[in-house]
Amino acid sequence: YIYTKLFTGENSKTWKLKIVEETLAGKVLDRFPIECATDDRYTFFAATGHAYEAVTGRNKCSDTEKDTYEDVWTFNNASATLTMLLPFFVEDSPLSFIVREVDKTGMKLEIFLDEANTSSYRIHFDVQSAFAGDPYMDCCP
Repeated sequence: YIYTKLFTGENSKTWKLKIVEETLAGKVLDRFPIECATDDRYTFFAATGHAYEAVTGRNKCSDTEKDTYEDVWTFNNASATLTMLLPFFVEDSPLSFIVREVDKTGMKLEIFLDEANTSSYRIHFDVQSAFAGDPYMDCCP
């Protein structure tokens, strides 16, 4: 329950992509932004249905990328696994990420790229800053 409130706040919380790290055997090989996703916003809703919305910005990652994706998110506490849709990875299917760190202002997720779990991407998110007129934010951390 505490983790889910970190993802959602009291009603909803909106996150933005900060940076991605590419790792091999636990060591960071590279750090880079996903330029086409830096203006995207990911909102987790606290209601029972665990609704989730990804709003892509002006910078599209593909010709088929939609402006808005609606889905659901899930969290498995036993495996620290957060399942969510990230359109810059895959547009039509949620992926399971290991939650490495999360607090009220930041989140670090990891997804392994091989069966041996030696190669991964670590995706860093920040809470979207609240400011007057921000259409993506309805609660603050």
